[in-house]
Amino acid sequence: MSTHSIERIYPPDLDPENPSDQTTLRIHLERYEFAAQHLSGDRVLDMACGCGYGTALLAEQHPDKQVTGVDIDPEAIAYAQRHYRLPNLRYVCADAERFEAESGFDSIVSLETIEHLPHPPRLIANYARLLAAGGRVIASVPITPTLDGNPHHLHDFSRRSFLALFSHHRLRPHAQHLEQIQWWQFRGLFSRRPDHAKRHRSEGVGNAVLGYYRRHPTYLFSRLAAMLRYGFSNRYLTCLFLAE
Repeated sequence: MSTHSIERIYPPDLDPENPSDQTTLRIHLERYEFAAQHLSGDRVLDMACGCGYGTALLAEQHPDKQVTGVDIDPEAIAYAQRHYRLPNLRYVCADAERFEAESGFDSIVSLETIEHLPHPPRLIANYARLLAAGGRVIASVPITPTLDGNPHHLHDFSRRSFLALFSHHRLRPHAQHLEQIQWWQFRGLFSRRPDHAKRHRSEGVGNAVLGYYRRHPTYLFSRLAAMLRYGFSNRYLTCLFLAE
């Protein structure tokens, strides 16, 4: 596992003196705090839970609820089982689009998940199947372009397209939402260091960006439009959706 991979966060391995690392961790924890404030019912699913730090936060703040963390990566699940254990918490290694459960979940948490999967409508359809009557989903996506800088992302979303994805499955957005800003880190943008030698997670991203534009030159217009609107930043939207 790489401490500075752009794909996953392992909090104990991040540098406490590195502002970039700590900003990234903070915005991820803020999303989980938002989710923890809006959980309902007894059964909670954290889909694409990664190494489990956020799932454990949900379980710790709600000892009365049973929390299940699901991720497709067996290494991440093994890490979660070793480092984030609580009596009301379990982990399952499974594909998000195909995961099944014997009974429905009252709350589903899906943070920075949807943009990674090949068929977002299929994922949301599975959430609708997994959700108990009157349940809710707390989900987040980037709402600025990311395909050029993150090779693990398969889709871009705007606020409108993100909300529409859920409305097709009768999940309506609540007024409560969280919008976050992460300013770009320019230091080391074109570094050639391998992941294990990076000083922060975004080091070397500029090389991937230039390579992406060579393959997809028209995508540069999406990036320029976002820069004119948002400046040198990434924006993230976390929403609460209620089943109709």
